[in-house]
Amino acid sequence: MPAEAYTSDRVFAWEQERFWRRDWVCLGRVDRLAAPGEQAGLDVAGAGVLAVRDATGALRTFRNACRHRGHELVGRGCTVRRSTIWCAYHAWVYRLDGSLRHAPRFDPPPDADLDLLPVRSAQWRGWLFVDLSGDAPPLAEVVGDLDAVLAPYRPETLRVVATQAYDVAANWKLVVENYLECYHCPSTHPELSRVQRTDGGESFRATGAWLGGHLDLRNSAATMSLDGAGPDWTFPDLDEDAVRQVRYHLLPPGLLVTATPDHLVTHRLVPLAADRTRVECEWLFAAELVDAGTDPGYAVSFWHTTNQQDWAACESVQRGVSGGGYRPGPLAPQEDLLHTFLARLAEAYRGAGPTGTDPGPVR
Repeated sequence: MPAEAYTSDRVFAWEQERFWRRDWVCLGRVDRLAAPGEQAGLDVAGAGVLAVRDATGALRTFRNACRHRGHELVGRGCTVRRSTIWCAYHAWVYRLDGSLRHAPRFDPPPDADLDLLPVRSAQWRGWLFVDLSGDAPPLAEVVGDLDAVLAPYRPETLRVVATQAYDVAANWKLVVENYLECYHCPSTHPELSRVQRTDGGESFRATGAWLGGHLDLRNSAATMSLDGAGPDWTFPDLDEDAVRQVRYHLLPPGLLVTATPDHLVTHRLVPLAADRTRVECEWLFAAELVDAGTDPGYAVSFWHTTNQQDWAACESVQRGVSGGGYRPGPLAPQEDLLHTFLARLAEAYRGAGPTGTDPGPVR
């Protein structure tokens, strides 16, 4: 991709509209809101979304704006628990199903339909997704056979044992591109390269929108940790290949799921600007490991080290493509998934996507 793809504010705005407001975007784990009345103010490409666990236990999503004059109902990034949805500006009150319950000093009550505006949502394997446009293909179609690929890890049953948010001074696509190849691993990740082979892997032939592949653990390693050691346990449904592999999956536009023999690590991308991305990382363990008191520190320290190395590389690339004179070079054979990702982007940039518009200077 030319430099403008990573530096242009106009391209970034176009991508926000095309990829983040018109596709299924992951908002995190559904168990973040476990009890009736729990509410979270979330952000999707600048649009406010309110997620609510209603009185029946169902998870609902709405536009995070009061129908009176648009005040946010829960601050972005905040979580509350209430028996109703309450606007702090003029004290309008909504039931947990989004229906208007009370508008102060209106006598008679407003006769217009002033219930909260719903946002299309769906759940998959313990993650919550929203489609702001309401027009994206069904989530199951987008996920495709990734559902079967991840089924042996039972992600819907796993517990989040650690979280870490990173503010990366790089374009979101650079974070994705870095994830999709391990050509950089021998020179960038010495710790990772000691426990995982950096060649000989294979890309999956995927149905759906996702991309992914696997690399093998070294004979001396049981899992992804700084010393290769981990609990004497693997996901019970893994086949003999999977117990010796690390599997990497991108569900566009911004959910990365890494599966090891004993834990999952996810990275959820939140683009903030052409040169800035928030990455929310979560470590997921089986309930039986958590209940047994297994310390997740071996996985947390390993992936935190790897993350920091990746972010430093992405930020260096961002500076490089922003400095003028950059021309992209050829991709290595190990970067086949990256080639597929870039080809999809190029197709969208050429106006082949549903918007039929051109993002501007990318050509």
